[in-house]
Amino acid sequence: MGIHRGEQKIEIPAPPGECFAAITDYETFPDWQDAVLRTSVLDRHDDGLGRTVEVTADAKFREVTYRLRYEYDRPRRIRWDFVSGEGVQHIEGEYLLEARGEGTLATYRLGIDPGVPVPGLVARRLNATVMKRSVEDLRDEVLRRRTATRRAERP
Repeated sequence: MGIHRGEQKIEIPAPPGECFAAITDYETFPDWQDAVLRTSVLDRHDDGLGRTVEVTADAKFREVTYRLRYEYDRPRRIRWDFVSGEGVQHIEGEYLLEARGEGTLATYRLGIDPGVPVPGLVARRLNATVMKRSVEDLRDEVLRRRTATRRAERP
């Protein structure tokens, strides 16, 4: 089978810390990540960030459930490795958050072995649609949180 790799980038008009906060708020993923159906934080690092997270996702061709182990370099990097899963053999990836003026360049890298043969055209289409949608969902969530915070701060 082998690992299929992809990368997507997006500019987000918010600082890296705000992007980091949204990405590490795993319990809210089903509310704003289009492909995520359910999440559960199984254990946490001493600082409260999720260490092992179980995710059930709509992979377009089937539903998959997997556990990932997360490591952080706050607020610049979120990295994950595969622990176990059903419907997928391996997942690894990272988000890199690079300050750009008042905003952030978010780079999403993903390597996945679905455990079944995936033609190159399908793998490229998944990168172009599913991964692209994921970074767009992140941008939209960060902007939604910014708007909600500003509204709450008004007298």
